[in-house]
Amino acid sequence: MADFARQQYGDAPFLLRWTPSGWQGYGFGQAARAMHAFAALLERAGVAPGDRVGLQSENRPEWGIAYLAILQAGAVVVPLDTLLREHEVGELLATCSATHCIVSARQLEVVQRARDARLPGLKLVSLDPVAGLPSWDEAEMLAPTVAAREPRPEAQPQDLAVLLFTSGTTGQAKGVMLSHANLLHNVEAVARTFEFGPRDRLLSVLPLHHTFESTGGFLCPLRVGASVAYARGLKSNELREDLRSSGATIMLGVPLLYEKLLNAIHRGIAEAPLARRAAARTLLGLARLLRWITGVRLGRPLLGALRERAGLASLRMFVSGAAALPPEVFWGFIDLGWPVVEGYGLTECAPVVAANRPEHPLPGAVGWPLPGIEVRIDHPEPDGNGEILVRGPNVMLGYFAQPAATAEVLRDGWFRTGDLGRRTRDGRVRITGRLKNMIATAAGKKIYPEEVEVHLANCPYILEVVVTGGRDARGEREEVHAHVFPDLKSLEALARASGCACDEAFVETTLRREVEARCQLLAPYKRVKRVIVRRQEFPKTTTGKIRRLELAAETSDKRVGAVA
Repeated sequence: MADFARQQYGDAPFLLRWTPSGWQGYGFGQAARAMHAFAALLERAGVAPGDRVGLQSENRPEWGIAYLAILQAGAVVVPLDTLLREHEVGELLATCSATHCIVSARQLEVVQRARDARLPGLKLVSLDPVAGLPSWDEAEMLAPTVAAREPRPEAQPQDLAVLLFTSGTTGQAKGVMLSHANLLHNVEAVARTFEFGPRDRLLSVLPLHHTFESTGGFLCPLRVGASVAYARGLKSNELREDLRSSGATIMLGVPLLYEKLLNAIHRGIAEAPLARRAAARTLLGLARLLRWITGVRLGRPLLGALRERAGLASLRMFVSGAAALPPEVFWGFIDLGWPVVEGYGLTECAPVVAANRPEHPLPGAVGWPLPGIEVRIDHPEPDGNGEILVRGPNVMLGYFAQPAATAEVLRDGWFRTGDLGRRTRDGRVRITGRLKNMIATAAGKKIYPEEVEVHLANCPYILEVVVTGGRDARGEREEVHAHVFPDLKSLEALARASGCACDEAFVETTLRREVEARCQLLAPYKRVKRVIVRRQEFPKTTTGKIRRLELAAETSDKRVGAVA
């Protein structure tokens, strides 16, 4: 794919990093030449076709080039999360019998400790100059001789290309095996669905080891000729500055990221001089009112001056995935003039399964299946809900060395996602919950926690909420419990306005009252019976998903306070 991009797009900008002198990096031609040179270095270091090669680095241009170089050498890429500890890194690399691992200087110590503990034969290759290790600089010196080397046999479409370890939020890590065909099909399907190309620049903020970012934010730009600028971090001020200075037109993100960005924009409006603040709020209110009355979205023409002053005029689209996007966040960006395209995917599907259309995105569903992908609702209930099944050339080969787990989810060509959903009248897919999260009452009623969470997440006094099943006071029956991480700043403001002290009793009483009020819109059997107040944020994955399994462990250990 890199050689194709070099022929199509030449030395147009491709992978960029921030420097004090501006955004600099690799053009498509430079990236292809660097890929061949690094592949030659890997072969000289002993990488052979079929070997599993770890890739442990923070987001940077060299990550993607190393990824392509591993494939060019005929090996298998094993991307690793930079937040993993040494015992976790060692476990994953040992599980797949990795022969080599490519590391950045920041990750070197963790991988060295993992090697020393479990993998004495593991060979390391560095993306930075490190004494005693083959490194990127050495590959650059090989570049002039690369053309003369004997080419390796080309990989076949069904050959294993990438091995992605994913534990999601509820279970043990599994090695998802994706073939070259899986990846290429998904790249082509995404390119046909999202209208973007050489004029676009993506700001990359999600970790590249995650398949949403590696496919959508790296392989797709490589295919269509778009450039990628790697953000310095996730701090609101840095993120806004990187969006502005990079000239980004598209950003891929997760709901938590968009919530923070939207809050930062509104905070910027609140801190603006009086005249600008009044004008912005008036126009924003007008855009919202006209949308409510007529359905017409006028945020783009009305709020153009605000986007220009914020340095975000080049942005034309946000793409959201990995979790459900709150409707108020969706409409918040729409009223500011930015469409948010929500999609749905799983690592096992390389990853994108369905997406809304950029020209007129809609909330409440994750869109239509991508070209070539089939979606079926298995054994739907009277309300249309059932398990979502997916079939298509994007579906994984299986789980590495886990035939039983593979057989459990791959049946007759259909991948059983474990997600619950239904189809809307216009054919879109709507996610309603997770099969494993479903709460079953003694009366046989089925409750999907995500449906209840949507009602509670809009509360101004709640920052995060997770709904789970739990036992009643007698320990006899299953009922609905809500684990709440409160917004203490909002509660303190409410307490001052009410002339009360913002103590534990006030927090618990207020939250219980708010939860009860918002549950009135639900059927009685779906309403929360117990509120559990957390003292700290929920444990999360690197893409912002709450780890429900760890929450369950915390609850059983009684590390949270409860409100009956």
